[in-house]
Amino acid sequence: MSVDLRGVSKSYPGRVVGLHSTDLRVEAGERLALLGPSGSGKSTLLRLVAGLEAPDAGEVWIDGQRVDRLPPHQRGVSLLPQRVALYPQMTVAQNLDTSRHSEEAGSDLWSPLIDPLRLTPLLARRPHELSGGERQRVGLAKLLLANRPVWLLDEPFAGLDPMFRDEFRTEFLLFAAKASPTILIVTHDPIDALALGHRIGVLGDGKLQQIGTADELRSRPGNRFVAYCVGAFSLIDGIVERPNSTGDGDPTIFVTEDGSVRVPLPARLCANLATTGPMPRLTLGLRPEDVQPGPPHERGYGLRGWTLLSAEPDGDGRLLTVARGRSRVRVRWSSGSPPPVGTLTDWTVIPDRGVWFDATGNVV
Repeated sequence: MSVDLRGVSKSYPGRVVGLHSTDLRVEAGERLALLGPSGSGKSTLLRLVAGLEAPDAGEVWIDGQRVDRLPPHQRGVSLLPQRVALYPQMTVAQNLDTSRHSEEAGSDLWSPLIDPLRLTPLLARRPHELSGGERQRVGLAKLLLANRPVWLLDEPFAGLDPMFRDEFRTEFLLFAAKASPTILIVTHDPIDALALGHRIGVLGDGKLQQIGTADELRSRPGNRFVAYCVGAFSLIDGIVERPNSTGDGDPTIFVTEDGSVRVPLPARLCANLATTGPMPRLTLGLRPEDVQPGPPHERGYGLRGWTLLSAEPDGDGRLLTVARGRSRVRVRWSSGSPPPVGTLTDWTVIPDRGVWFDATGNVV
């Protein structure tokens, strides 16, 4: 079943806008992940589709039928909220039985979920005896058992132990492949969004900022906010330093206030910059692979004198974080041992692969 939002908006008392007028289509069988920070409008959008909120304007359509005037139980959707609601007087096994969609014996229906979701030790417990992550796993099992054609998930893995999150994401994708539902997931975690969504939409300030595949958002973010949310970029603020008039061939340079970053501007940007007036402010977005170890260029181009803060495992290599003042840059270290934490380091930059944003946050 497809899901369509057509000009849907929602405000709350005190003129707080939960969602500006939004058009969005989720194709039948598609997994769409909505990514954004708290207060961006993610949960509001989900509740509007589920029928827990009524839009101020616009229409919600599911499978070609307008549903914004229908109660939740007539929409064919299952919702996994951030705070899972369970019957307090029932055991976990009894709570699971309430979600079965046929007259089959309960355990026969939900037994395939026991091992993948690690529910065996929980079956005899009651909700007050569960941790937040355990309640989330029970809630996910209930959503799967309901077997409705549209799944709505609000931060589905937020309460899970980090060591199990990758495993649960994999199991969820296997369940989804068997059932082939239309799935709308909202999350603040870029890893969840990039791993689970066929497409990712970025929400900010109640507006859909950009929508596309993971590769599209990582390679061509529409603005600085999208680059920040996707988590693939380190953002460095600075100004443009024009060449002197002596004609010695100096290029136009992007430089930070403390001078620790000096990067030549790509030729395509130089042509768009005014030759007079105040020096424009820019933000340089760098992916970890756009920064390489080594001393800066002989003219000082690159990152000079940055402190290595951390070195985290990243596949076969390491993901380093280096700092200078308030700026942080992540660097991928592909092989061998990185310098010790606390070391002052220099780095070269591939400016043509960076993404440049103007003072308004838009891509230049």
